[in-house]
Amino acid sequence: MYPFRHRAWLGRVLVGAALDVAPLVLLLPSLARLLRHGRVITGPASALLPLAVVLGLAARFLVFGYLARAAREVLNGTSAGLPPWDRMADDLVEGLKLWLVVLALCLPAIAVTAGLTLLVTALTSPTFAWLPLILAGPPAALLTLAYVPAGLLAAVSDGEMAAAFDFDRVIHTVGRAFGPYALAFLVAFGAEIFAQLGLIACCIGILVTRFIAHCVTVHAFATAFREGVLAATPLSAPEQSPSA
Repeated sequence: MYPFRHRAWLGRVLVGAALDVAPLVLLLPSLARLLRHGRVITGPASALLPLAVVLGLAARFLVFGYLARAAREVLNGTSAGLPPWDRMADDLVEGLKLWLVVLALCLPAIAVTAGLTLLVTALTSPTFAWLPLILAGPPAALLTLAYVPAGLLAAVSDGEMAAAFDFDRVIHTVGRAFGPYALAFLVAFGAEIFAQLGLIACCIGILVTRFIAHCVTVHAFATAFREGVLAATPLSAPEQSPSA
């Protein structure tokens, strides 16, 4: 199994699990205070909240960038398991960039759904505002969900964020490996089910199984995308011997 291939897998998984849960740990005191008192957070907690948010986002970007680096190794055919956590600065920057790419890819679905909702409300009445949310929202969300992994992998493969928006190329790459790409979604679903098994270990184990599930999902999608890229690479013609 991919996350366990390298002999140093345990340490790398534990670092990833710690960073994966860092946003929740940092924000938990403020959320607990808010729920306990039911009012706006004031005093020292309010001063520490922005810092907690920044550190939490940084941890999230670190994990995102690290998984992108792991995917790049799979795409290049050089993967020997999870990579070491030795390029955190680069991972942080790349994770931020990829997060912005995801945000940009989700905007069209949000804009279309919101625009149709406003249009229906203006032409009819507010009581029909739910129609676009039901009829347009789910298909737009599913199309976005289907495209985002491939778009991100295109950006990771090329090292250019703009590659995620080369829709024609990305769609053709996925089309050449549609079976493995669809199977990757099933693997991702199964990995998320596996992650819930961590609840058995006093709920703490899910921190580790959740990160392992992320790694398995990234490996599955990167392997599928690599097949699509290789399918587009023409085989070199055999050399012909010079005529006598």
